[in-house]
Amino acid sequence: MSDIAHSIDEVIKLGYAELLRAHGFRKSGRTWHKADGENWLVANVQASRSNFGDRGQFTINLGAYMTSVAVLSGQSAIDGKPKEYDCTIRERLGSLAYGQDHWWIIEPGANLSGISADLVEKMQSVGLPWLDAHRDLSNVAAALRDSPSLQSFSAAWLTGDKAEATRRLKAAIASRPAAKERFTAWAIKNGIAL
Repeated sequence: MSDIAHSIDEVIKLGYAELLRAHGFRKSGRTWHKADGENWLVANVQASRSNFGDRGQFTINLGAYMTSVAVLSGQSAIDGKPKEYDCTIRERLGSLAYGQDHWWIIEPGANLSGISADLVEKMQSVGLPWLDAHRDLSNVAAALRDSPSLQSFSAAWLTGDKAEATRRLKAAIASRPAAKERFTAWAIKNGIAL
């Protein structure tokens, strides 16, 4: 294991892992999962690809996977724990906490306890509340409002707002003409006249 990988793991052990465990998450590698009925909440530690030696950085990816949205979107339900990139909705902890993408930096002499304390504080103040809010399908649908994607119209459809699902579908076809065939197939499958 490289020096930087060891340092990232040390930061995680200093409080972040315990916080997630206390909130019902289970660890697998550098990803934590929490089952929520047929859905999942996910928190993932992503190390930078440019990490080298004793210098590097990492970020925290958050996600909520909604099985019903995935299935209505034409995907197969994931058997087991989803990867963070499989999630219906995703966000970075740093973006929530700082208003822009943020990576925690580790270099020689870095205060690993201080980095860990900051990470834990950000997870408690914005990360866990974001995950908790996105357990609710209506919040996921609202967050996906401007996303021209199958997940967006599927989430709106599943909340019972067929007019909003249709509006999103038409907007997506207009903004992503290359995906028109796929979007139209979804509309036909769900009985939406375009």
